[in-house]
Amino acid sequence: MPASENDGFGKRPAPLAALFGPFKLLLGSKQLLKEGLPVAMGGRALELLVILVEHQGQVVGKQELLTRAWPNLFVEEANLRVQMAALRRALGDGQSGQRYIVNATRIGYSFVAPVRLVELDEAERAGPAAPASVRENLPLVVTPAIGREVVVASIRQELGRHRLVTLVGSGGVGKTTVAIEVARASLHENGAVILVDFAQIGDPVHVVPAVATAIGMKMGIGQWQVGDPLPVERGLIILDNCEHVIDAAAHVADLLLQTGAGIRVLTTSREPLRTRGECVLRLPGLDVPLDADTLTPDGALALPAVRLFVDRAAAALGSYDPEPGEIATIVQLCRRLDGIPLAIELAAGRVDAFGIQGLAERLDNVLGLLVLGRRTAPKRHQTLQATLNWSYDHLTAGEQATLARLSVFVGHFPLEAAARVASFDEPSWDTIENLTNLVSKSLVSADFSQAVPRYRLLETTRAYAMEKLRARGEVRRLRHRHALFMKEAMQQAESEWTRVPAAAWVNIHAGQLDNLRLALEWCFGPEGDPALGAELMAVSSVLWFQMSLIDEARGLFERAMAALALRGRPDPAREVTLLCALGTALVYTVGPTAEARETLVSACRIARQSGDIGLELRALWCVFLVELASGHYGASLATAERFACLADDESRFSASSNVRTGHRLKGFAQYYLGDVRAARLSLEAALSAGESDHSAVVRMQFDQELNARAYHSQALWLLGHQHQALAIAAACVADARALGHATTMSLVLVESGCPVALYAGDLDVMEERVDLLQDISVRHPFGPWIAWGQCFRGALHLARGDLARAVAELGEGLHKLARTGWPIRRAMFLGHLAQALHAIGEPEGAQQRIEEALALSRACRERWILPELLRVQAVLFETTRPDEALHCLEQAQVIARSDGTVAWLPKCEALAKRLGRG
Repeated sequence: MPASENDGFGKRPAPLAALFGPFKLLLGSKQLLKEGLPVAMGGRALELLVILVEHQGQVVGKQELLTRAWPNLFVEEANLRVQMAALRRALGDGQSGQRYIVNATRIGYSFVAPVRLVELDEAERAGPAAPASVRENLPLVVTPAIGREVVVASIRQELGRHRLVTLVGSGGVGKTTVAIEVARASLHENGAVILVDFAQIGDPVHVVPAVATAIGMKMGIGQWQVGDPLPVERGLIILDNCEHVIDAAAHVADLLLQTGAGIRVLTTSREPLRTRGECVLRLPGLDVPLDADTLTPDGALALPAVRLFVDRAAAALGSYDPEPGEIATIVQLCRRLDGIPLAIELAAGRVDAFGIQGLAERLDNVLGLLVLGRRTAPKRHQTLQATLNWSYDHLTAGEQATLARLSVFVGHFPLEAAARVASFDEPSWDTIENLTNLVSKSLVSADFSQAVPRYRLLETTRAYAMEKLRARGEVRRLRHRHALFMKEAMQQAESEWTRVPAAAWVNIHAGQLDNLRLALEWCFGPEGDPALGAELMAVSSVLWFQMSLIDEARGLFERAMAALALRGRPDPAREVTLLCALGTALVYTVGPTAEARETLVSACRIARQSGDIGLELRALWCVFLVELASGHYGASLATAERFACLADDESRFSASSNVRTGHRLKGFAQYYLGDVRAARLSLEAALSAGESDHSAVVRMQFDQELNARAYHSQALWLLGHQHQALAIAAACVADARALGHATTMSLVLVESGCPVALYAGDLDVMEERVDLLQDISVRHPFGPWIAWGQCFRGALHLARGDLARAVAELGEGLHKLARTGWPIRRAMFLGHLAQALHAIGEPEGAQQRIEEALALSRACRERWILPELLRVQAVLFETTRPDEALHCLEQAQVIARSDGTVAWLPKCEALAKRLGRG
């Protein structure tokens, strides 16, 4: 410390205060102020703070701290850790990036914040205690309300508007802690701040006397009448833990408000008092946003729930600074615990036994894990089980039954679901009444942000309620009813697919995935109903594909088909639906293999035998997919023409979007076959209607209209309309981003965004799109997206002249593409690799690659790229075999002109000039 301000502690000319952050530490009287108000803290913690501040910037050994804080006593080191943790909590150490105390491992502690010493004036020397007129009975040592600053400010604001405020929330959410924080912040505004805890009162008759005693009224039971004078004229009375004596608590709150005009009342309860003038505020758990996993480590550590976990883990371990790899796990833990402070504290207290990863692995047994709370805590807060028992024991029998039955839902559920699933012999309106009471009592959360209100049980409450359901012997019955309801919900989703825009449809139904998974887990489990599971997978196939959960769905489709095979004569519609879904999933996860093709051809045969045109169109669409994906472009065109013919027949009887789908499929096949003029016409016919064309046929995979526009942009580029192609490609990428569907975005980038930018030489734009493609492919690792992304990265390096990286990326990307079984664009990327190898002086490797590309192009009849591949071969022959180079170049020009792929001609003409034939 500067000598000018201090001649050394113990030799001060006048009483001093140490200033740091928002704090003032009165060194003589050993009191701590924060922004002028006293900070509640135990004497040992204050003593430790004074010692550390005296040695600011130096490490103070543990033994010295023990000797000075506990003179003439033998104390275990664990006491030092506990007091240091309390001190850090009181200072808010680590919050908002501010550090005060750091741990020197195995040595001691150091105060690291800047400190300035100042002399006290006469008024300050007496200390900053609250005015003598303030009566208060608040606890001296409390757990700080981490992350509750906004809530505390909001409650104080409401107390300025309303004389009665009730803080409602589930057990363990921190109502008492927040109420005491409000009280401490209000000390200087009131003549009295009195806390009355009803937790230990079992008989409601003792509520009024308890309050009377706390505020200093001298009277017996039942003698308090409206109009009796109160010992305090102005003050804040906190009635804590009112839920089990709710009627009596409401009565005494009303008495206080009618008797003292200057009295305000803050109550905490798991349900509102429902008395006049009451303002109800619900206290949620500490927020852990869904996108928190994408935060930086510092950003994640700033989340209140994470700060609380780290703080309590540090108290258990002595000190704790999480490793970067642990932070994401801590975020997940806090989210699974719904940000409930008690649950987080209990979990953090087990870090010493299990470690972070061990805690995460054991969270499925959440009730058994979250035990061993503070011995000094109320018994109902010492384990999670005890906290929930406290609430459960105060429910009616009907409310207990409803709560147990609602545990069959995971995540959100609508009111209709609760009524249908959880009502047995009792009327559904009884269940609805019980549900609304459970919401009021903070055992069920309600979300009114959507058009249809949604409800959910917190994870910890759900685990507790499931134990109660098992005890009732109702699990199998509830699981079956839940699965039946999910089948109906998915049938509704399936029927809405043709009427509701894709983004809105996903927003409505995506929230049902967790319940869908749970229902399927039971159906295909040892006590389940496999036939029901097969039906459920059939009606939910749209949702799985729209959520890009193809890899997960494939295994479920296989189990559904196995279940369907056990039935004698399965319904053709269900069988075709499952075969189409399974075959499509195989194409994108295993590849366009023989198994995938046989699966989809079987679907087509069954659909044709059924005589249902719509069913056959659905199967034909899937057969087209596997043929296109496997590079059988001629066969895919034949299938597209069959589809278009059936769609025309169907349209005679009713308006059908399938006609546009037929044009679209033909355009895709014609593009790869090199017939780009016909492809342009087909695609423009598909797009001419200018409207969304959801149909019962094409219900999966990707946005069909966007995919058609992507191919259209490529066809236009090949036909020589570069500016128009670039504009359409940019619009496609923007629209796909807005849609937010992974498969659609990937296809648009592969079929339009990346190649058109590459051909046009717009490399900065291409780099942005390659980055996006690779980011999506990492998050959704199915199909050929990862391989295509790496190949496009290599093509970008080639265009920029970074040849070594081009060879590496293209080589690895092509290897991955070969493993997927997708030949689409493989010939093009082989051509890029040949150019890169040629440029670095590896002619044999270059020739091998271009020959492979040409062979693949001819075998698949993939003519759109053929002129460019012939030009690349001409480049390879340019210096060693000029006659063959010229022959290749002439072939390229003839094909480009005949097919209309004139975009390849400028490069051909430039090479012809070099060969002397320009």
